[in-house]
Amino acid sequence: MAGAETVLSVSHLNEYVCRLLENDIRLKSIKVSGELTGFKRHSSGHLYFSLKDENALIRCVMFRSNAQRLSFEPSDGMQVVLSGSVSVYVKDGQYQFYATGMRPFGEGEFYKQFIELRDKLKAEGLFERKRPIPFLPRCVGVATSETGAAFHDIRSVIARRFPTMRILLAPVGVQGAGAAQTIINGIGLLNEIDEVDVIIVGRGGGSYEDLSCFNDEQLARAIFASKKPIISAVGHEIDFTIADFAADLRAPTPSAAAELCVPELDALRSGIAESLDRIASAAMAQLNAAKQRIRLLSSDSVLSKPSAMLDMKREKLNAAKTLLEQKTAEGITSAYMRIESLEKRLDALSPFAVLKRGYAIITNRNGETVHNASALTDGMPIGIRFSDGTVAATVEKVDEKSS
Repeated sequence: MAGAETVLSVSHLNEYVCRLLENDIRLKSIKVSGELTGFKRHSSGHLYFSLKDENALIRCVMFRSNAQRLSFEPSDGMQVVLSGSVSVYVKDGQYQFYATGMRPFGEGEFYKQFIELRDKLKAEGLFERKRPIPFLPRCVGVATSETGAAFHDIRSVIARRFPTMRILLAPVGVQGAGAAQTIINGIGLLNEIDEVDVIIVGRGGGSYEDLSCFNDEQLARAIFASKKPIISAVGHEIDFTIADFAADLRAPTPSAAAELCVPELDALRSGIAESLDRIASAAMAQLNAAKQRIRLLSSDSVLSKPSAMLDMKREKLNAAKTLLEQKTAEGITSAYMRIESLEKRLDALSPFAVLKRGYAIITNRNGETVHNASALTDGMPIGIRFSDGTVAATVEKVDEKSS
């Protein structure tokens, strides 16, 4: 019917735009340069990423057959030149660049700034200190968006692992201008609360630009200055930020951060029960050993017949006494015999024994023994001692024997 209104379905519209782009000879084979961001290598081998400059961004895909020919490993922040064509993915109307080739052009400016800041803070020692995370915190502080998936994941994991654990949220911005300062403020607020023993700082995954607030220098310094240990949980497992390096512990995801700072309550209870069982078993074993020892001791004759032990000790004592008396008598007899021998030797050497054999001892007026005739003079009074007495006499004449 003439003048009828033309109404296209969404599929027809997307197909039409797709054909327009594919039929444009200028878009069939072009080269475009920019900085890689949001780079992902799918398990299928396809590469998904975006290419950006200071003012714009375009979604890109490189299929496995082309990706296998790359001579380098692409990563966020690299400046590259892409070869390919532009089209529309009909199913969701996504305008994107289909890359058939890629070559490095140099590091992007944002990535250079990241490396420079990382190296600067590392040289200052901000990445060296790593404090231990409490085994069982009283309360877990979380600095993230209250509406984001990160807080939901953290709360769900903690509730599953330790249902009674307290969680305190400091709502902060995690993307865009001013977000870094709100995170700094959130860390400061959680540090003022005594019950908070550990702080999780993070958000879900995103592009390099989405995570840029976690590459802020002042945020890194605030993490280092925190009185409480901090777990950084920014982005997905392949994403790294300056906050990750400055934190006491880096978790690949917010869910992993929750698992790292909170133990499983059921596992703790099970461990305590097992420990109590081991203690009870050890105590019972000790008790049984003591009972066995008591039974062995009670059957010993020392306890069953204490008089027998006393009799045995008495016999030993009497034997020792007899031996002592014997040794004492032998010692006394030996001493007497030694004394008698010495007396005989002394008698043999005594001058009185000589006198008994007919000799005499001459002494002067002073009672001193005279050994030589030359010691005497005529008329000198002397004493003559015999074995049975002493005689006083006077020297009439000294007749010295000439030699």
